[in-house]
Amino acid sequence: MAEDRHGAQPAHARGIMFPSRTADVPTMTRVSVRSIRRNDLTSLRRLVQLYLYDLGGSHWNVEANGTFGGPAWHRYFWRRRGRRHFVILVGGRLAGFALVSDHAHFAGKGVREINDFFVLRRYRDRGVGIYVARMLFARFPGRWEVSEITWNVAARRFWRRVIQRCAVGGFVERRRRHGTLGFFVQHFTTAKGKR
Repeated sequence: MAEDRHGAQPAHARGIMFPSRTADVPTMTRVSVRSIRRNDLTSLRRLVQLYLYDLGGSHWNVEANGTFGGPAWHRYFWRRRGRRHFVILVGGRLAGFALVSDHAHFAGKGVREINDFFVLRRYRDRGVGIYVARMLFARFPGRWEVSEITWNVAARRFWRRVIQRCAVGGFVERRRRHGTLGFFVQHFTTAKGKR
């Protein structure tokens, strides 16, 4: 297993306001993150389908009912115990979601993990994902694990950039396998308030 150590970079601004690239979004838009509510579930289920297609649409088959991800995957995603589901809002509109687990897949207990993280394409490259990830790392300081499927090169670049800003003392990256899937996995520590 290859291992790389990366130094941390200083944290940047705490809040974010970003200019719009489309006419129907205000010039300066506010990003917020909150726990999911019961009335979010229908919309969030639709976003999960976009996420799964975006993540593996060229690698995975669609289910017989026209959806991505089988019943076992969806049961695992919606499980509550030891997990926190968040929605990402931009200007009050649903823009994505994040799932934080208290028990990392590869590292186990005592290490948190961002299991799933999705920002709609419309809001990518505007700082939304970076802001949300940094906010979550600051909100839950301690040991973390983040992993990306090996074919998701853009996600790996994104997470390495975010982790370099948030990690105390750098991070360690390894290649791991889970079943037939390969992953790049980063382990690092964050401090309270460091964004």
